[in-house]
Amino acid sequence: MGIDAVHTKYSTWDGAAKMKEFAEKFKPANTPMKFEYPMIPDYKAYRGGGTQAVDFDNRIDYDRMRKYRVERTREALKANNVGAILSIQEWNTRYMTGTWTPAWTTPSSGLRYSMMPVTAKMPILYEQGEIGYHTRQMAPWLDKVKVAITGGGWSSVIMGRSAHQAQRDKLVTQIIDDLKEYGLAKETLAMDVWDPGLIEGFQAKGINVVPATELMFDARSIKNQDEVECLRIGSAIGDAQMQTVKDMLKPGVKENQIMGSIHKTAYDLGGEVYSGMLVTSGPFSWPNSRYMTDRIIRPHDIVYVDVYNTTYNGYHICYYRTFSVGKPPQQLVDAYNVALDWLYKAISVIKPGITTKDIADQWPPCEKDWSDILVAYEDQTAGSNWAHGIGLSLYEYPLVWRGCSLDHPMPIEKGMTFAIETQHGVPGIGGVRIEEMIHVVDGGVEILSQWPIDEIVVVDR
Repeated sequence: MGIDAVHTKYSTWDGAAKMKEFAEKFKPANTPMKFEYPMIPDYKAYRGGGTQAVDFDNRIDYDRMRKYRVERTREALKANNVGAILSIQEWNTRYMTGTWTPAWTTPSSGLRYSMMPVTAKMPILYEQGEIGYHTRQMAPWLDKVKVAITGGGWSSVIMGRSAHQAQRDKLVTQIIDDLKEYGLAKETLAMDVWDPGLIEGFQAKGINVVPATELMFDARSIKNQDEVECLRIGSAIGDAQMQTVKDMLKPGVKENQIMGSIHKTAYDLGGEVYSGMLVTSGPFSWPNSRYMTDRIIRPHDIVYVDVYNTTYNGYHICYYRTFSVGKPPQQLVDAYNVALDWLYKAISVIKPGITTKDIADQWPPCEKDWSDILVAYEDQTAGSNWAHGIGLSLYEYPLVWRGCSLDHPMPIEKGMTFAIETQHGVPGIGGVRIEEMIHVVDGGVEILSQWPIDEIVVVDR
């Protein structure tokens, strides 16, 4: 099956068919002087396109995206009978506030934080140090930008016990004062980082504290059109990163050289990379070492690359492709076809209304195919044949894995986005790994990743 057929078979968007169907239903005026071009439902010619804001195209509407994310958060607070969420986790703070500062604040430093009172129009941002001077000017949509009191998260622990307690008490007082202002002093407070010191401080003041992790994952699980467009553009950057791999792959190149080059590709195209990606070659391809080294790539090596943690406007992508330096052995071609079949059997069942169990059922028990690398328990397959929700963080709802989904299924809903991946291999020869980025739509999926996947990419130079 060719690449176009593979992608079209399992995607609800077939441009030619959709246009033909629309044209057949469209009734033009009886004179050209009365003819008007109609709006076409699900028109997507621009999607995954340029990264700039322009006046001639309807691209990402950031104001709409920010308002959507705030309303999703508010709905989650109401559904859980919570008065406010205090977020120390950076991805949740970005989701609620639409702000971003240096990567050292990730994921839960306590150097900055935010709070969304259910009665507020927009959240409060508590910004690190003097950065708030700029943030206040750059984020006029926020109700308030205040000074962060460094008293929670990992940054507070390294200041010593007595200093930590003093700073914690200041932070608790700050938050309680703001809760009072919004009429929420007696309401439950949700926290997305379970900081024992802060919890103790709030409880001592009579504030009931509950975890907010699941609450926020629920809110973030359904993306609007602007969030999906961020993921489309991110996937286009990922496609370019795969082209960079193909262009430079040859004997004598090191894994970490490839890593450096695909970082550059991401930044050249307007993306960012947080914490790294993955380049695996030769003997490290089976079992999968899931990292990169300074190994020199040699003739006949299998190489696979995962561009995970490449982001566009904070939205992560994650997908693998497999390359071969020269013609791959038939055993690995066969293994690749098995992995491809597993991947697309799973993709073919995805649509709103099913559960994660329906997806995981498409994959065989681990001991059936991987006993030759000593896999005997599903717990050994975490991160192997599975799928994970993706958005502002690499892992979100839903997680699909035989280790949890068979007995504890989660619903699949329209608007979810996730990465789905499979692997296979032959001990002593090598392994292959592939992955797609998908968006759940009515009746099926839209595949966001577009680099060829129907066979191992052979590079022979």
